[in-house]
Formats: sequence, C-alpha cells, structure tokens
Amino acid sequence: MPTDSARLHAVFDLAMRIGEGLLTNGAAASEVTATVLRVTSSSGLRNVSVQVTFNEVTISYLADESATPFTRVRSAGERVQNFARLAAFEDVSHQYIGGQLDLAEARQRAAAIPQEPSLYRLPLVIVAFAMMGGAAALGFGAGSLVVLAATLAAGILIGLGELLARWSIPPFYGQALGGFIAVSMAVIVALLDTTANPSIVVVSCIIVQLAGLSSISAVQDAVTGWYVTAAGRVLETLMLTVGIVAGVRAGILVADLIGADISVTASMPLTLTTALVVVVSGVGIGLGFGIGTQVPARLLVIGSGIAALAALLDHLLVAGVGLDRSFSVGIVAFITGILATALSDVLRAPALAFVMCGVIPLVPGSRIYRGLLGLGDDLSVGVSELLVAGEVAVAIAAGVVLGQLVAARIMPRFRRTAIAYTPAISAPFTTLRRRRSSLGLARRRRRPGPAVAEPSTMTSEMTALSPAMFEDPALLADLDPPAGFEDPPGPREQREEHP
Repeated sequence: MPTDSARLHAVFDLAMRIGEGLLTNGAAASEVTATVLRVTSSSGLRNVSVQVTFNEVTISYLADESATPFTRVRSAGERVQNFARLAAFEDVSHQYIGGQLDLAEARQRAAAIPQEPSLYRLPLVIVAFAMMGGAAALGFGAGSLVVLAATLAAGILIGLGELLARWSIPPFYGQALGGFIAVSMAVIVALLDTTANPSIVVVSCIIVQLAGLSSISAVQDAVTGWYVTAAGRVLETLMLTVGIVAGVRAGILVADLIGADISVTASMPLTLTTALVVVVSGVGIGLGFGIGTQVPARLLVIGSGIAALAALLDHLLVAGVGLDRSFSVGIVAFITGILATALSDVLRAPALAFVMCGVIPLVPGSRIYRGLLGLGDDLSVGVSELLVAGEVAVAIAAGVVLGQLVAARIMPRFRRTAIAYTPAISAPFTTLRRRRSSLGLARRRRRPGPAVAEPSTMTSEMTALSPAMFEDPALLADLDPPAGFEDPPGPREQREEHP
C-alpha cells in the first residue's frame, strides 16, 4: 500500500505514543510490541520492525529493498502504575484498529492522555494506600491498635514517597525511608502495648511498598523471550527491594537500642471467623490498591473481588490444607491469571489491573521481614528466609503468566468480537507461515463464524489487521508469500518427510 511521507510520520507518531504509554504504565514488552505492530499493520505498513527495551521503543520501516529505512526512537518516561491511562491507550489503539477512529483523531486522543488530570487526586490516593496497609494488617489478625498504626504508617510512607518523587529524588531513597517509617511505627506500638504484635505493622507496610513493583511484567518478559527488558525490570525491582531492606534494617537497629520487641509471631489459625476476616481484608487491599493506582471506578468492585478471592484461596490452601506456601501462591496466581485475562476481554479493560489486585494478598511480606530479622541474629537463617521469599515471589509471577498463557489459548474459542482487547503473550518473532494463522485465517476454515484477528509480536512482518480487510480479497492476497518463496518446514514437517 503506497504511503506518503506525511502519513508515514503520522502513523509512526501514533504508534510511538501508544507504545510509550503502554510501556511506562507497566505493560509487558510482548504486549507493547504486539499493539504497536497492530497499529502499523492496520495502517497498511509492511516490513515494520519494533524493538522494545526497558525504557525505549524503536520502530523501523522499509518500504522496499531499494528504499531508505525510516526509523524512529522514543525514550519512555518514568514508569508508574496508572491503569486509567493504560486503559485509555488501549482504547485508542483498539478503536483505531477497529476503524472507529481515523488517524488524526487517534493521534489527538493519544497525545491528550498524558495531559489529562489523574482520575483520583493525591489526598485520596494516600488515603487509599493507608487503607490498604490497614486491611493487610487486619488479614494477619492484628488488633485495633496495630491496624491503626499500619494505616498511619502506610499513609505517611506513601505521602513522603510522593514528596520525594516531586523533588526528583530516586525512588530507592523513598523505599528506604518507607521501611524506616514502618519499623519506627512498630516500635511505638511495642512501647504503647507490650501484648500487641507490632511486627504486623512492618509486614503490612512492606506489602504496600512491594505492590507497585513490576515483578509480574519482568517475569512475563523473561518467559516470553524479552530478556533485555526483563533484566532491566528485574534489576529495578531488586534495587527498590534493597531500598526497603536498608530502611527496615536501620529501623531494627534503632529498635534494638531502645529494647523494643518487634519479632514475628505465629500466623492466624484457620476458622470460619478468620476466613471472613481474610475476605474483608482482601476487599480492602483490592479497593485501596485500585484507587491508589487509578483503576477506573467501574472496575474497582471486580478488582476487590479478585483480591478477596485470592486471599481466601491462599488462606485455605496454607492454613486449611497445609500446602507449602510456594505451591499455594502459584496455584492462586495461576487462577488469577486466567480470571484476569478472561475479564479483560469481556470488560474491555487492562488485564494487568486485575492481575495486580489479585496478587497483592500473596506478597510474602512476613517472609521478607523474618529474613531481615534473621540477618542480625543468624545469618544463615536470614538468608534462608529471604531465599524462600524470593521463591514465593517467582511462583506468584510464574503462576500469573502461565494462567494468562492458558487463557490466551482458550479465549479465542469463545470470543466473538473481531479483535482481542488485550494482546496475546507471544515470542519476539514468528515465521511467515504463522503470520497467516495469527490473522485467524486457519481458524476461519476450521469452524463457521467471523475470523478473529489475533495479535502476534513479529519483528519484520505485519501482524493483526482490521477485520474489514478480511472481506477484501485483494488485500488478503497481499498476505500470501512472495512468488517463489518457500517457508522452511518446521520440525514436525521434517520428521514426516524423513521418518
């Protein structure tokens, strides 16, 4: 399809804005690449290459073998968790691909998204995260004093973190300050009431601080082959976690000097009453996190329900069945990944919002705190606890990604819409033969009904097209391989030819 220079610049501008918006708001590299390629493909551009790294999106286009490549690079801004903006960018991309928006309107809307005010103001965000800290403490069986202290500590550390961010101070120091505030509040509780369990304050604050990290997207990038982006996200998560460790360790040293006991006690036993408390805690955690990360109001109830379900299932598997924590969180995370992917397609919403709400109750905050306490008493015990916490974290992320992979294979059999809302997880490249199957042509031959344009992340070819193109034979013919081209046989075909 011929493309003039002005239109080429316009298409690339739209694709760049959408790619940057998705990347800065937590989307995995495979999803960013798939969406960008769907935008360029629906604009009629072939031979488009997209490269996504930790903080950069690169798009290159080659019109033909004799043309000069056209390449643009855009650096991503500061990474945040704003699911309202993530949903807005996905809406623009899908409306443009589906034909509801023309190129000029899509560019205008994509450019306006970062300029729009936040869905929830900063005071409400601080209150929401404070409520999340209190709800987490309630889930551990804390009394009223500890719940109040956890609520205040979470609100203070989030408020100071926002203040440091406005002063352009790296988030590492904000995490360290938050860890110190958590232990300081626990020390105050220990001095006020010697019968209370002040360690729950620290554990709850650790959960609040870890909630915003990109470990899920990091593991998704790693298992789907996007190793450069995964390495960057893992390192970012590690450094921010080290900041929490530094702050907590400093607070523990102060507690030892004062003589306050902030050790961890046994967890809450399983009864009908505690199960109800866990459900209420999960609802509070999901609601607080949803408001704090700008989840649209229509999705808050569902996100809270997923958080409550995840908290209850984990509580039943660990306290009731006696399953090892790593296996229990992996199972719950797997279920969460399936539910999140299915709900995102039905509700036309980002799956990441549901995923994050569901995995927060599974964060191993108590394990991390036990490990930090052990580092001062018995180094081997502390390291062992931290390694177990890392194992639980990996189990959470891997379970979520596996659930999304399974759902991505199941959902197309039930979906009746023309284009999937959330890009499927796929590898960084695919073959020319698989391009045709990614467009739903093979599925159209297998069963009646409209073809489903499934996304696919490819580095040198077009991917998903607008559903209107399936009705034009001339455009479909363009999808066939060039004359004389033979796609190399796959391993299965080679075995059939050479038994």
